[in-house]
Amino acid sequence: MLTPRKTVQVVTWPDPLLQERLEDVGFFYDQGCKTWIRYCDPDEIQGMGEWLAKHQLTFRIAEAAGRGETKKHPRLADNLILTDGGGPDACALCGAQHVPCRQWIEGDDTDATDYPGAARFYMCGQCVQLRMTPHPRLYAPVEDQL
Repeated sequence: MLTPRKTVQVVTWPDPLLQERLEDVGFFYDQGCKTWIRYCDPDEIQGMGEWLAKHQLTFRIAEAAGRGETKKHPRLADNLILTDGGGPDACALCGAQHVPCRQWIEGDDTDATDYPGAARFYMCGQCVQLRMTPHPRLYAPVEDQL
């Protein structure tokens, strides 16, 4: 069963230096909420709250909508040229052959990767930089796949 996810939403507006530190610990600015948020599992909430309090930031906890769903953002998995997911030397996104590729897993609308049917596919370094990095959906490398 999928555990419910939470969002930690910063209420106090952080200064630019603190914004960088927020990004370092996984927060991002969400246009819909108009604040810095981070998706968390329930067991991460206490530690995250302590970190925010230490940095004198007020916050609120809310339920994260979209657990196990992939509707909120466009999916790179919908644009695969190699629909079998590619391989260690074949990029599924651009179709390049004989290039080193790493396997990635696509996150759901709550940035979780542990949901049923999560898309896994290989991407070359160029696709990671040009197509995945600016993309709003979370992608995580699959361990030990290079």
